[in-house]
Amino acid sequence: MLIALIGSPAVGKSEIIKKLFFSHEYTRHGQPPNLIEPKPLFKCTEYHDYLYTGNRVLLLGQYDEGVFSGTDSWSYSVLAKGSFESFIEEQSKNYDKIIFEGDRLTSKVEWLTENYDTKVFMLTITPEEEQRRQDDRGNQQNKSWIAGRASQMTNLLNNFFLREHITVMPNNTYEQQNNIITELIEELYTMKEIGNE
Repeated sequence: MLIALIGSPAVGKSEIIKKLFFSHEYTRHGQPPNLIEPKPLFKCTEYHDYLYTGNRVLLLGQYDEGVFSGTDSWSYSVLAKGSFESFIEEQSKNYDKIIFEGDRLTSKVEWLTENYDTKVFMLTITPEEEQRRQDDRGNQQNKSWIAGRASQMTNLLNNFFLREHITVMPNNTYEQQNNIITELIEELYTMKEIGNE
Protein backbone atom coordinates (compact mmCIF):
# COMPACT_ATOMS: atom_id res chain seq x y z
CA MET A 1 0.00 0.00 0.00
CA LEU A 2 1.06 3.57 -0.74
CA ILE A 3 -0.04 6.59 1.27
CA ALA A 4 0.25 10.11 -0.15
CA LEU A 5 -0.11 13.23 1.99
CA ILE A 6 -0.72 16.19 -0.30
CA GLY A 7 -2.02 19.75 -0.12
CA SER A 8 -1.18 23.37 -0.87
CA PRO A 9 1.88 25.01 0.75
CA ALA A 10 1.69 25.56 4.54
CA VAL A 11 -1.11 23.03 5.17
CA GLY A 12 1.20 21.15 7.57
CA LYS A 13 2.27 18.07 5.59
CA SER A 14 5.89 18.00 6.77
CA GLU A 15 5.00 18.78 10.37
CA ILE A 16 2.61 15.81 10.48
CA ILE A 17 5.22 13.45 9.06
CA LYS A 18 7.84 14.70 11.53
CA LYS A 19 5.47 14.16 14.45
CA LEU A 20 4.33 10.78 13.18
CA PHE A 21 7.81 9.37 12.68
CA PHE A 22 10.10 11.37 14.94
CA SER A 23 8.25 12.51 18.08
CA HIS A 24 8.09 10.36 21.20
CA GLU A 25 4.38 11.10 21.46
CA TYR A 26 3.55 9.04 18.40
CA THR A 27 6.58 6.92 17.56
CA ARG A 28 5.85 3.21 17.89
CA HIS A 29 9.11 1.84 16.57
CA GLY A 30 11.44 -0.22 18.70
CA GLN A 31 14.55 0.95 16.88
CA PRO A 32 15.73 4.17 15.21
CA PRO A 33 15.07 4.80 11.53
CA ASN A 34 17.53 3.69 8.90
CA LEU A 35 18.58 6.38 6.41
CA ILE A 36 18.96 4.77 3.00
CA GLU A 37 19.27 5.62 -0.69
CA PRO A 38 17.90 2.54 -2.48
CA LYS A 39 18.44 4.24 -5.84
CA PRO A 40 20.59 7.29 -6.62
CA LEU A 41 18.71 10.55 -5.85
CA PHE A 42 15.98 8.70 -3.93
CA LYS A 43 16.92 9.34 -0.30
CA CYS A 44 14.51 7.56 2.04
CA THR A 45 13.96 6.55 5.64
CA GLU A 46 13.29 2.91 6.48
CA TYR A 47 11.32 1.72 9.50
CA HIS A 48 10.78 -1.75 10.91
CA ASP A 49 7.72 -2.21 13.07
CA TYR A 50 8.20 -5.87 13.95
CA LEU A 51 7.13 -5.38 17.56
CA TYR A 52 3.63 -4.26 16.62
CA THR A 53 2.60 -5.53 13.19
CA GLY A 54 5.67 -6.72 11.33
CA ASN A 55 5.19 -4.01 8.70
CA ARG A 56 8.21 -2.70 6.88
CA VAL A 57 7.58 0.99 6.17
CA LEU A 58 9.45 3.17 3.69
CA LEU A 59 9.16 6.92 4.17
CA LEU A 60 10.19 8.73 1.00
CA GLY A 61 12.67 11.46 1.84
CA GLN A 62 14.85 12.25 4.82
CA TYR A 63 13.97 14.94 7.34
CA ASP A 64 15.99 17.57 9.16
CA GLU A 65 15.30 20.91 10.84
CA GLY A 66 14.96 22.75 7.54
CA VAL A 67 11.58 23.92 6.27
CA PHE A 68 12.02 22.05 2.99
CA SER A 69 13.13 18.48 3.54
CA GLY A 70 11.60 15.11 2.72
CA THR A 71 10.78 14.72 -0.97
CA ASP A 72 10.88 18.52 -1.39
CA SER A 73 14.67 18.19 -1.24
CA TRP A 74 14.74 15.60 -4.04
CA SER A 75 16.04 16.59 -7.46
CA TYR A 76 13.37 17.23 -10.09
CA SER A 77 15.14 14.61 -12.20
CA VAL A 78 13.33 11.91 -10.17
CA LEU A 79 10.24 12.94 -12.15
CA ALA A 80 11.86 12.03 -15.47
CA LYS A 81 9.79 9.57 -17.46
CA GLY A 82 9.91 6.12 -15.88
CA SER A 83 12.37 7.01 -13.09
CA PHE A 84 9.92 7.36 -10.19
CA GLU A 85 7.72 4.62 -11.63
CA SER A 86 10.52 2.05 -11.72
CA PHE A 87 11.59 3.07 -8.22
CA ILE A 88 8.09 2.44 -6.83
CA GLU A 89 7.79 -0.83 -8.73
CA GLU A 90 10.98 -2.08 -7.10
CA GLN A 91 10.35 -0.76 -3.59
CA SER A 92 6.74 -1.97 -3.43
CA LYS A 93 8.19 -5.49 -3.49
CA ASN A 94 10.42 -4.73 -0.50
CA TYR A 95 8.02 -2.82 1.79
CA ASP A 96 4.52 -3.36 3.12
CA LYS A 97 3.76 0.37 3.24
CA ILE A 98 5.29 3.34 1.41
CA ILE A 99 4.37 6.86 2.52
CA PHE A 100 5.31 10.32 1.27
CA GLU A 101 4.32 13.96 1.51
CA GLY A 102 5.20 17.09 -0.36
CA ASP A 103 4.56 18.96 -3.57
CA ARG A 104 7.21 17.31 -5.72
CA LEU A 105 5.40 14.00 -6.19
CA THR A 106 1.82 15.29 -6.44
CA SER A 107 1.96 14.93 -10.22
CA LYS A 108 2.46 11.16 -9.72
CA VAL A 109 -0.66 10.63 -7.58
CA GLU A 110 -2.93 9.69 -10.48
CA TRP A 111 -0.43 7.13 -11.79
CA LEU A 112 -0.08 5.64 -8.30
CA THR A 113 -3.83 5.23 -7.85
CA GLU A 114 -4.09 3.59 -11.27
CA ASN A 115 -1.36 1.04 -10.56
CA TYR A 116 -1.22 0.45 -6.79
CA ASP A 117 -3.41 0.28 -3.72
CA THR A 118 -3.02 3.97 -2.86
CA LYS A 119 -4.72 6.20 -0.32
CA VAL A 120 -4.44 9.94 -0.77
CA PHE A 121 -4.96 12.36 2.12
CA MET A 122 -5.41 15.96 1.02
CA LEU A 123 -4.92 18.49 3.82
CA THR A 124 -6.74 21.81 3.80
CA ILE A 125 -6.64 24.97 5.92
CA THR A 126 -8.63 28.19 6.01
CA PRO A 127 -7.22 31.24 4.16
CA GLU A 128 -6.66 32.96 7.51
CA GLU A 129 -4.66 30.04 8.90
CA GLU A 130 -2.71 29.77 5.66
CA GLN A 131 -1.68 33.43 5.89
CA ARG A 132 -0.69 33.04 9.55
CA ARG A 133 1.54 30.06 8.74
CA GLN A 134 3.09 31.72 5.72
CA ASP A 135 3.93 34.73 7.89
CA ASP A 136 5.37 32.50 10.65
CA ARG A 137 7.73 30.77 8.25
CA GLY A 138 8.73 34.05 6.57
CA ASN A 139 7.64 32.59 3.29
CA GLN A 140 9.48 33.80 0.20
CA GLN A 141 7.62 31.58 -2.28
CA ASN A 142 6.14 33.26 -5.34
CA LYS A 143 2.43 34.04 -4.86
CA SER A 144 1.61 32.85 -8.38
CA TRP A 145 3.32 29.53 -7.65
CA ILE A 146 1.35 29.15 -4.42
CA ALA A 147 -1.90 29.89 -6.27
CA GLY A 148 -0.92 27.30 -8.87
CA ARG A 149 -0.53 24.66 -6.17
CA ALA A 150 -4.01 25.48 -4.85
CA SER A 151 -5.41 25.11 -8.37
CA GLN A 152 -3.64 21.77 -8.67
CA MET A 153 -5.46 20.52 -5.55
CA THR A 154 -8.81 21.69 -6.95
CA ASN A 155 -8.11 19.89 -10.22
CA LEU A 156 -7.30 16.67 -8.38
CA LEU A 157 -10.57 16.88 -6.45
CA ASN A 158 -12.46 17.46 -9.71
CA ASN A 159 -10.82 14.42 -11.34
CA PHE A 160 -13.63 11.86 -11.51
CA PHE A 161 -11.30 8.86 -11.22
CA LEU A 162 -9.21 10.28 -8.37
CA ARG A 163 -12.13 11.47 -6.28
CA GLU A 164 -12.76 8.04 -4.76
CA HIS A 165 -9.11 7.75 -3.65
CA ILE A 166 -8.84 11.16 -1.95
CA THR A 167 -9.79 11.84 1.66
CA VAL A 168 -9.93 15.57 2.43
CA MET A 169 -8.92 16.44 5.99
CA PRO A 170 -8.84 19.93 7.55
CA ASN A 171 -5.66 20.76 9.48
CA ASN A 172 -6.35 24.10 11.16
CA THR A 173 -5.96 23.04 14.81
CA TYR A 174 -3.87 20.69 16.93
CA GLU A 175 -6.95 18.53 17.44
CA GLN A 176 -7.40 18.15 13.69
CA GLN A 177 -3.69 17.45 13.31
CA ASN A 178 -3.95 14.67 15.92
CA ASN A 179 -6.92 13.21 14.04
CA ILE A 180 -4.87 13.06 10.84
CA ILE A 181 -1.94 11.42 12.62
CA THR A 182 -4.26 8.86 14.21
CA GLU A 183 -5.71 8.06 10.79
CA LEU A 184 -2.23 7.61 9.33
CA ILE A 185 -1.21 5.33 12.21
CA GLU A 186 -4.26 3.18 11.48
CA GLU A 187 -3.31 2.92 7.81
CA LEU A 188 0.36 2.21 8.51
CA TYR A 189 0.22 -0.22 11.40
CA THR A 190 -3.07 -2.00 11.96
CA MET A 191 -2.62 -4.79 9.45
CA LYS A 192 0.34 -6.52 7.90
CA GLU A 193 0.10 -6.82 4.15
CA ILE A 194 2.00 -9.48 2.27
CA GLY A 195 3.35 -8.91 -1.20
CA ASN A 196 2.63 -6.29 -3.79
CA GLU A 197 -0.91 -5.04 -4.32
